[in-house]
Amino acid sequence: QYGSAALLSTVPIADCLPGYCPLAKFNGWDGRIRDPSLTAFVRDSWMAMNTSIFIGIVAGLASSALFASAWTGTLLGVLVLFFLSPMPVAIAGLGWGWASGAIAAVAGTLVVGSIGGFRSGAIYALALGAPAAVFAYYTLLNRPVVDAAGQAGLEWYPLGRLVGWACVWAGVLATLSMISIGGDVTSIRAALMDVFDRTLFRDAGMTGGRAMTDDEKRAMVAMMTLIYPWVIATLWLTIAMVNWWIAGRITAQSGRLIRPWPDLSVLALPPQVPIAFGLTMFASLVTSGIVMLSISGFASAFTFALMLVGLGILHRVTRGSMLRPFLLGSVYTALMVLPFSILILALLGLAEPYFRHRLPPPGAGQPPT
Repeated sequence: QYGSAALLSTVPIADCLPGYCPLAKFNGWDGRIRDPSLTAFVRDSWMAMNTSIFIGIVAGLASSALFASAWTGTLLGVLVLFFLSPMPVAIAGLGWGWASGAIAAVAGTLVVGSIGGFRSGAIYALALGAPAAVFAYYTLLNRPVVDAAGQAGLEWYPLGRLVGWACVWAGVLATLSMISIGGDVTSIRAALMDVFDRTLFRDAGMTGGRAMTDDEKRAMVAMMTLIYPWVIATLWLTIAMVNWWIAGRITAQSGRLIRPWPDLSVLALPPQVPIAFGLTMFASLVTSGIVMLSISGFASAFTFALMLVGLGILHRVTRGSMLRPFLLGSVYTALMVLPFSILILALLGLAEPYFRHRLPPPGAGQPPT
C-alpha cells in the first residue's frame, strides 16, 4: 500500500499484514523519505475486524435459524433447511476469514443450545458449525513459495487432503451418532424400531396399506441397522461438500474469495485415503457388532471421497463432447436412484493413479459455446 511493487517484493509474504508491510521508510509522492503513518492502518484494521465479527454473528444467527426451522416436522424443513444450515457459516469463513467463520459457529451453537438444549447445541456444533469453520480455515491456508524461475507465489492447502480429513470427521460423526442411541447393536435396533413404530410403520397402517408383520419389521430394522453408519457418513459428507462448493462459488463471484478457484476435476487424494479405504472395507467384513458398524461408517466416507475422484475423471474426459450433458446427467441420476453406482465410481477413482497420464490435461477440450 505504501511502497512500489519492487520494494514490496523483497519482503517475505508471511511478514506482511493486510495493508501494511514492516519496512521503516518509503518514498512518498513528493520524493522525500518518510515514515508511514499507522493511523490509516489502525483504522482500516479496526473496521475490518468489526466487520468480520458482525458478519460472523449474523451468519451464526442465520445458520441457527435454518437449523431450528428444519425441525418443524415438515419434509421441506428436513430436506432443505437442514441441508442449508451450514451455508452461512461457510460463506462467512470463506469470504471474511476463518475467524469470522469461527465466530459464526460459536454464535450458532449458543443460539441452538439456548433454545434446544445441550444435545441440540452439540449436534449443531459437531455436525454443522465447527466443520464449516475448519474447512474455511484449511481452504484459505497457504504458504509462500518460490518456483524454479524465481517467481514468488503462494501454495494453497491441497483440497484432496481436506477431503481426506472430512472423511475422518464423517466416520467419527457416524460412530458418535450410533453411541448416542445405543452402546450395542441390540440397543440400536431397539431405538430404530421405536422410531419406525412412531413414523413409518404407523403411517403405513393409517394410509390403508397392509400392516407389516413383526417378522417383516424386524428384518427391515436389521437391514437399516447395518446401513445406518453408511447413511450418516454419506449424508453428512454430501451436505458438507455441497455447502462448501456453493459457498465457494458465491464468495468467488462476489470477489471475497482470496484463493483462486481450482479445477475440481483434477482432485487428487493423499495416498493414505486409498489405503484407508481398503483397510476399512476389509475390517468391516471380518468384524462384527458395534465395531463393524463403526468401521463401516469410515469405509463409506472413504468410498465417497474416491467417488468424487471418479466424478472428476468423468468431467474431464467428457469435456468438449456434445453428449456431455446426457452422460453426466445419467451418472448423477444413477447416483440418486442406484446406490451401487457409488461403488463403481469409487473403483474408478481408486484406479486413477494408474492412468492419470492418459487423461486429458486440465482445461483441455472445453465445452463448445
